[in-house]
Amino acid sequence: MLATLSDGESAIIAAMNSSWPDAPHQRCQAHFLSNLSEAVLPLDTKLRQQLKADLDGMPKVPEFSERPQGTAAEHGGLIWAIDALQPEGHGTLLYVLYEVLSGTPVSAIQLPQAQGQQLIEWLQPYQKLRYKVLATLSDGESAIIAAMNSSWPDAPHQRCQAHFLSNLSEAVLPLDTKLRQQLKADLDGMPKVPEFSERPQGPGSEQQQDSLPFFQESPICHET
Repeated sequence: MLATLSDGESAIIAAMNSSWPDAPHQRCQAHFLSNLSEAVLPLDTKLRQQLKADLDGMPKVPEFSERPQGTAAEHGGLIWAIDALQPEGHGTLLYVLYEVLSGTPVSAIQLPQAQGQQLIEWLQPYQKLRYKVLATLSDGESAIIAAMNSSWPDAPHQRCQAHFLSNLSEAVLPLDTKLRQQLKADLDGMPKVPEFSERPQGPGSEQQQDSLPFFQESPICHET
């Protein structure tokens, strides 16, 4: 008998310990967690109620339809951008539409891959907004560019600088790594620069204190 297991009932524990005195007894984790949750539940309920009251007291976040008014008034229009994100451990892509100038996420759609017609249909409600579109922004995915050009044909399209620099760095990174390794090897081969306390003192350094002018060594006496 390796061990015995039960809930916290003392009579059951006593009976099992009497029947198998050499076997260690352990309290069932499921019963322990259930009893623990009974003690924690009132505190958890109170905390959730308090959080809900705090959130209800906060000013309501305006809907997107209320936000572009200030952005369009300040900048003369909106800039639409689409970015594709891949959730970890998931094969599909999450396409996010956001307004660049206000930094406002607006909508998202999950697709296995960029499909022009589906993207165009997804963008239709935002194509009908009354605000002027200054430009569109995305990475180099041809289906996204085609969908944005179809939805806003009068707005110039620009490739996202962050994506462009990221793609550029992929080609530069191996060369940069090789250069850093070469520089490190060259610097490691140079003699070590001595610390200041280890540097040799010149013969003039010992005489420097004795070469002070006479008027700084002796007080000036005035005859009266």
